[in-house]
Amino acid sequence: MAEDKDSNEVADLPLKESCDYYVYEYYIKESEEVFYVGKGKGDRAWRDSRNFECEKIKDEYHWEIRIVKRDCTEDEALRIEKDLIEKYRKDGVMLTNVMPGSVKPTEKETIGYVKYLAFLIEKKVLNISNADIANLLLINQTVVWNIINTENYADIDTLLPENINEIIHKYHVNAYDEDQIKVGNIKYILNLMEKGVLKLTQSQLAEFYEMTPSNVSSIKKEHTHPNIPMLIPENIGEIFKKYDVFYVSEEEKIRGMIMFILRLRNEGTLKMTNRDVGKVLGVSDYLVAEFNRSNEDRKYIFKEYRPNEEIMAKLASYFVIK
Repeated sequence: MAEDKDSNEVADLPLKESCDYYVYEYYIKESEEVFYVGKGKGDRAWRDSRNFECEKIKDEYHWEIRIVKRDCTEDEALRIEKDLIEKYRKDGVMLTNVMPGSVKPTEKETIGYVKYLAFLIEKKVLNISNADIANLLLINQTVVWNIINTENYADIDTLLPENINEIIHKYHVNAYDEDQIKVGNIKYILNLMEKGVLKLTQSQLAEFYEMTPSNVSSIKKEHTHPNIPMLIPENIGEIFKKYDVFYVSEEEKIRGMIMFILRLRNEGTLKMTNRDVGKVLGVSDYLVAEFNRSNEDRKYIFKEYRPNEEIMAKLASYFVIK
């Protein structure tokens, strides 16, 4: 009987809560910038995908995983995760976590969030798909459809998401999707090209945005996306640096010097053959000949570039003395 009593006493003891959870964060290797905080156990940090914004960063940058705290209970991990996210957000770090503080929502809370977003869709405040809602709340798209389109959840109250500010900014009715933003950016850059503010060709613009030159041409002619306005690219500073109108490449310098020398030759100031020009500039006389085409629409035209003192000295013997 004593043995049975001991067995019952053991059975009545509360089970020790598992401490196999941990808190982790994803960060960009080069800048050490944290972009996602999560909790999990086993190999959770190394498997499965997260939300769209998180996966986009993972695709575009070299990133690493850092374990912040090990050997936690699930509640401890949730608390640490929530505190860490709140700290980062307070410090201005732009995390990609979609749930506020990454607090694990109950089923009723999730349903309430979906119902509130559906309310904003009905009032034409948001333009968000069921798939986006499912991704935002980490639930199945079919569940979202059922919540919005059936009466199965009529007794559950509508609930305002804590991260409503982020949701509205991202999915408001006047928001543009990724492709539309790209079109607006291209329109903006084309306008700067026409004004002579940026120095690049439509082919270079197409290459920068990973599309074909014909796509850019169609956008320019308003054959496609006529209703998309010009949108300033987020990386406009990078574009200005890459296509600085005052920057002269070595290739442009060579061609500009050819234009300069040929003009002086045509004016009778210099007496040189194409081979002489090529010899002075260290280029092929065939390249020089390209600037002498009789067909104007095929002739090379570049902005003149005055040669440096060394090249001007080489030209001295070709000047015509009058």
